[in-house]
Amino acid sequence: MLKLVVSIIVILVLALLIKKSKCLDDKGIIGSSIMGFILLYFCGFKYLILLLSFFVLGVIVSKVGYEKKKDKNIYESCRSLKNVLANGLIPVIFAILIVLSFKWALFGYISSIAAATSDTFSSELGVLSNENPRLITTFEVVEKGTDGAITIFGLLSGILGAFLIGVIGYIFFGDLRIILCSTIGGISGNLVDSLVGALFERRGILNNEHVNLIATVVGGIVGIFVAMIL
Repeated sequence: MLKLVVSIIVILVLALLIKKSKCLDDKGIIGSSIMGFILLYFCGFKYLILLLSFFVLGVIVSKVGYEKKKDKNIYESCRSLKNVLANGLIPVIFAILIVLSFKWALFGYISSIAAATSDTFSSELGVLSNENPRLITTFEVVEKGTDGAITIFGLLSGILGAFLIGVIGYIFFGDLRIILCSTIGGISGNLVDSLVGALFERRGILNNEHVNLIATVVGGIVGIFVAMIL
């Protein structure tokens, strides 16, 4: 009973902080609160903090170059429930598998979060690069913000984001494999995000949330695969 009460109180406090920050709309706050409660109550603080790390890091990098992004109308200050589900649903599914005693799911959990973080770092920091972005499928020069466009700086930023999640995961769980799984899984999901964006999002077949969801699935699967061969 105490665990339930503590979990509810912690999630309510986090919801109020997010509401105050205006980073999520009301539906996004409700969705993230449900996810947070599942992680905290059934898995523990470590799992919740890992997902929160993605959120906090995302907020930080989104504010980098604020004026430049605002001038180009590419600054997104408030995210929706769709964004929350696109980035958080797969990690929560992996967390549920962990509760069901599938130990390998830990690598999927961390790597799927790493993929979301990697994509966020590439998107938010890559647009600030002076490079001419190129479409991942044809390498033709395209405008900044084009679906499927990549830059060297954006890719390096994505690797950094995935690596940071891996380091946090290692601190909590003490397995060095986590850093490698997170970094490789994260950047793999990121690259697939760009590839799917170029092939399908640009044509209106999929939207940004679909692409992000696919990226977290790929990131998690690759992270598990890397863990198994190490």
